[in-house]
Amino acid sequence: MSFLSKLVRPETKGGKNFERGRAAEARGDFGKAETYFGDGAAAFDDFFGGEPNNVRPSHLVMAGVCYTRVGRYEDALRVLAECVERKEIPDAFVNAGYAAAKLGRAEEAARYWALYPSWAGQRKVETALKEQVRLIHAGGADLDDACEAVAVAVNEQDKVNARDRNFREAGRRTSEFRQGY
Repeated sequence: MSFLSKLVRPETKGGKNFERGRAAEARGDFGKAETYFGDGAAAFDDFFGGEPNNVRPSHLVMAGVCYTRVGRYEDALRVLAECVERKEIPDAFVNAGYAAAKLGRAEEAARYWALYPSWAGQRKVETALKEQVRLIHAGGADLDDACEAVAVAVNEQDKVNARDRNFREAGRRTSEFRQGY
């Protein structure tokens, strides 16, 4: 770590580590992804603890994803619930439901997953979430299996998006539509 890294704002560190973690997941390097998400979560802890002036919904969802990926489900639910109140970002619903399911809160998980916006255009994710909500409401859902099914659907959707979409717009790379941040 260089002395200049101390000059980088915590939300910038968190965002960069979030992006690196997502890229590592896309490559299938899950150990490296967990390291990046852990670094991102620590940076967002610093950001939220330092009396931030402008916490944007994008900060909240990136922090929530980082917290979810490192197993800090209570923290993830806290920031993702605030994000959902402020802006409809599809990843916030997916990860809030996942965190709730990991905490054994089936109805809360079903509520978040049922609110997943159909405008996101992510059919594999949407289908998996609807199925898990149906199973939870029917009383036959194993929450660990539900989380696994959602994680697999998100991974499959990411592969489809990477293959089918052109992420270049006017010569610069943009985030995929599902993310919304």
